[in-house]
Amino acid sequence: MEEPVNRTILLMDIEGSGSRSDVEQGVLRRLLYGVLKETLSAASVEATEYRTEDRGDGVLTLLDATVPKPQLIRALLTETPMRLAAANRLSSQGTQVRLRMVLHSGEVALDAYGAVGSDLVEGFRLLDSDPLRAALKETDEPCVLCVSEAVHRGVVRHAHPGIEPEHFHRFEIRGKGSEGRLGGWIHDRSRKRAEDGTAEAATTADTAAADRGSGGSGGPAGPFPPPGGSGNFFFGHSPQITGDVVAGHKIVGRPWDGGADR
Repeated sequence: MEEPVNRTILLMDIEGSGSRSDVEQGVLRRLLYGVLKETLSAASVEATEYRTEDRGDGVLTLLDATVPKPQLIRALLTETPMRLAAANRLSSQGTQVRLRMVLHSGEVALDAYGAVGSDLVEGFRLLDSDPLRAALKETDEPCVLCVSEAVHRGVVRHAHPGIEPEHFHRFEIRGKGSEGRLGGWIHDRSRKRAEDGTAEAATTADTAAADRGSGGSGGPAGPFPPPGGSGNFFFGHSPQITGDVVAGHKIVGRPWDGGADR
């Protein structure tokens, strides 16, 4: 195995691919790779600056750390949904493509079988998380982008041209075993955080599910909802943080900064 090097990790996964026929899945794969290629081209990424690994109903792309992340984020927020919408207009119902996307950064090593590394695992945890799945289901957009804490801290929060931090909303999930908690930021143009954060609602949507499977107490840690409360999030309007109940879920705690189709 090679020594690990820092890479930008881009993950894409097709919603509901398991319910499609083999023929439809073949069409979906071609559409996915076409959209990926067009997105990277729009971000001025050269063919020598990235490599891909197929994931059946998704794709893993590893990019050289020299590729500027702001230009990649801009392409994912503009070029990707535009290309998907264009492809879907010409596709049958069974070959409509909707994507969950994650942009992460970390140390990745390559061996004879492909890429490996704990940072890569974190990216897939975000990709498969309930909050990201719910975000795609709740929007009419053909794709939803999630950036990791590392990408948000290093790029998004600095408001580079074309990137609006107020449209990114934080969520937290519980990892498996000893992995601890993992945070990410979902982009939603229809919602905007106020400077004091009051438009956000803390969420630990995966925590309860993880605890039910492991027999844990389900009590969130840190600055997230206190014991007895369960955070959640929803789209379409800004929740009232105090005493707001939506679909049986009470919004508690401070603004939220917190599967399976595969």
